[in-house]
Amino acid sequence: METLSKELLTMSDVAYEEFLNFLRSNNVEKNNIRISLAGYACSGPRFGLMVDEKKDGDMEIAIKDLTFYVESELYNEFEGFQILSTEENMGQGMVLRPNKVTESDCGSCSSC
Repeated sequence: METLSKELLTMSDVAYEEFLNFLRSNNVEKNNIRISLAGYACSGPRFGLMVDEKKDGDMEIAIKDLTFYVESELYNEFEGFQILSTEENMGQGMVLRPNKVTESDCGSCSSC
């Protein structure tokens, strides 16, 4: 049986530059970013990004001079994340995507 290694977070150089420019244009000078689960909607999970420090149980990855933290349970559920640039997301803006996509339980949701 082969074991696949999944990265905690991947992002291209283009996504890195766009993300860093976003932080600096919003006067965010700290480079410690937490990925968290913000909740669920009909289209699936929503994630938040915030400046934070490492906590017990966190996984950590450094990409150039940015450090990202993810709770290990969140990693286990979504098998890591990708940050895509606007270009990589077909002009739809930067996006944080989980590696494992889960189906939504919403059939038709009038509040979505």
